[in-house]
Amino acid sequence: MSITHLRSFVEVYRQGSVSRAAHELGLTQPAVTGHIASLVTPTVIADELASRVTGAIDVAENVLAEVRARSMRVSGTIHLCGPSDILSDLITDRIKTLMHSNLAVQLHPAVDDEPPRMLVEGRSDFAFAVKVPDDPRIEAALYGREELLLVAAPEVVERIGRETALAEALQEVPFLSYDLQRYMIRMWIEHNRMSIGNAEEAVTTPDLRALRNFVVEGFGWSVLPRYLVAAHLRSGALDVIAGPRGNPEIAYYLLWLKSAMRNPRTARAKALLLQ
Repeated sequence: MSITHLRSFVEVYRQGSVSRAAHELGLTQPAVTGHIASLVTPTVIADELASRVTGAIDVAENVLAEVRARSMRVSGTIHLCGPSDILSDLITDRIKTLMHSNLAVQLHPAVDDEPPRMLVEGRSDFAFAVKVPDDPRIEAALYGREELLLVAAPEVVERIGRETALAEALQEVPFLSYDLQRYMIRMWIEHNRMSIGNAEEAVTTPDLRALRNFVVEGFGWSVLPRYLVAAHLRSGALDVIAGPRGNPEIAYYLLWLKSAMRNPRTARAKALLLQ
């Protein structure tokens, strides 16, 4: 039983397709099929073998690729996808690090379920997201955490402060949301054990920078990550509305295809992005 055969088996198991596995491995379909046939065919045996060797294969290949990357001059373009605000405001220092390491960077704004799909389709090397997809082909690492703040322009904060109860005040003043699911707003409201009833958004936009700009202009209140409003808080353009139980944190993750880490270029880029 060779490591090459095990690698083919693991990739077919992940991809659910011999053709896609062959493409990822740079082999022909007959070669991959032969590797699989030399190992196992019954489903139960395949499941057990996959559960036992997949992690070890990944670790071994990742270490090998990282060692190769350190001993050679890597170059080329790294494709990063994710929400536009993350790409523009949260990872600037990491992009600079990639550039200083002789790697060009191409950014691809993407929202909702687009980033994982772009990884699987080979349109991006890495993705940034606030949720880790349930996909055995994708691996993730925590990139960082940010405090979520309920913010508004000073005149809106004053209007909210005139109400007796915060929850009631938030229902009376227009609010702005990143998405129809109110993901960040729900996190803040639930963290503070409050309810805003059936209040409806005045503005919804899938761009947090646009949302922040609307809030600065006094459109209403919203919940935004600290990194996006820090400068506006310092300048006085925005104020924080304190919750009774403080502020929750939102996690940001870096995603990549496990199979992509065989490449020294992407292995080096991952190390730089997470250092």
